[in-house]
Amino acid sequence: MTDKISNILSSWEKGRNVLLYGPPATGKTRLISELFKTLEIPPESGEGIILDPDDAVSPFSRPEQNLPIPQPTKVVWTTFHQSYGYEDFVLGLRPEITESGTKLKPMAGVFLDAALELSDTESNYNSVVIFIDEINRGNAARIFGEFMTFLDFDYREEGRVPLPVPLKQLKYINGQSEKIYRAEGQETQIPIGFKFPKHIYIVATMNSVDRAAVPIDSALARRFDRIEMRPNLSVLAKLWELEEIPISTTDDANWENLKPLETAYLLLDRLNVSIAADLGPEFELGHGLLAHLGISSSSENDIWQNIAKTWDEVIYPQLEDRYSGRPEQLIELLQVDSNPLNDNYAWTLRSALNGSITARALTPVRVSELEIEVIKASFRWLAH
Repeated sequence: MTDKISNILSSWEKGRNVLLYGPPATGKTRLISELFKTLEIPPESGEGIILDPDDAVSPFSRPEQNLPIPQPTKVVWTTFHQSYGYEDFVLGLRPEITESGTKLKPMAGVFLDAALELSDTESNYNSVVIFIDEINRGNAARIFGEFMTFLDFDYREEGRVPLPVPLKQLKYINGQSEKIYRAEGQETQIPIGFKFPKHIYIVATMNSVDRAAVPIDSALARRFDRIEMRPNLSVLAKLWELEEIPISTTDDANWENLKPLETAYLLLDRLNVSIAADLGPEFELGHGLLAHLGISSSSENDIWQNIAKTWDEVIYPQLEDRYSGRPEQLIELLQVDSNPLNDNYAWTLRSALNGSITARALTPVRVSELEIEVIKASFRWLAH
C-alpha cells in the first residue's frame, strides 16, 4: 500500500491524475482510505531527523512527509453511475420558482465547485482532491464534457497553454457571470476568461470485470496514470502467517495433507492462473474475497466450513458470471473429469435420475451443505 500511495503522490507531483484499475477485492477502496488518511495526517518521512532537547525519553523523531500538493487539502468523494451526468459533475441548470415565475438556477457540480473553491479568496484550502469511485459505471466522456480538457494540467492556470473555462450556459454582464450556486450554499461569480486552477487532483477507481460498465474513452484514459491493482497472494500469506515457499511445493504426493488456509491460498492461485489464461488477467479474483477466512475461527473445521460458504456465496457466482456461455471451460476449471474422488467430489456432471442421460453440465450443489470430509477432499484436490 505504501508504495502505491507514493506512486499516486508522484503522479500528482508530475501533474497527472491517477486511475486505480483492477478486479474487485484487490484493495482499491482500502488504498483510497489510506490515501485519505495520508492527506489528513501526513506520515513520518523516511528522511531527516528532528531533535527535541526537552524530550528526555524520545529526543529524536522523524519530520512529517512532505506532500507534493499544497496543504491544507479539501477532499471530495463522488461515485459515477448510469444516471450521473454533466450537470452533477460540472454545471447544472436547476429550476427555481420565484414570484415572477420559474427561472433556471446555475448549480456547480463537483469538478467546477473544486475550481470555485480554490478561486475563493476566503477559502481555507490550497488544493482539492476528488476521489471518483467506479469511474466506468457512468458515461465518463459525457460527464466530463468539454472539461475533459482540464484534466490536462497544461491547460490550467500556470500551465503551458492556460485556457479560459468554457461555460456558455451562463449569462455574463459587465464581464461577470450570473450567480453560481455551490454545493455548500455559497454564491459566487466568475469573470470572463476565468482559468481553471492548477491544484485540483483526481484519483479514480475502475472495475476491470464489470461488463455492465461503459468502456472508458481513450481520450479520457490517456489523461490518467494507470496503477494496476492485482490479486496479491502475499497479502494473504502475511495475514494468515503462512510461509509461501513450502505451500508452493505441494504436489500429487502430499495434496491430501493440505491445511485449510494453505488450501485457500493455493485455490486462489490456481483459479487465477486458469482465468488469466482463458479470459485475461483483468478477470482474476481478488485476494480480498478470502481475507476474512480463519480470523475468528476456533478450529480447522470452522475454517473449512468458511471456505465452503465463501465458495457458494462469493467465488462460484463470480466464476459462473465469468464463464457464462462456456460450460466446458468451467467443467475443466473444476477438474470434474480428472478427480480421483469419484462420488466424494463436490462437483459432478448432471445426469437423469435413472442414469440414462449424462449431460456436459454441472450438477447444482451447495458445497457448504456437504459432509466435512467431502469439503476437505474436494477443495484440496481442486487447489493442488
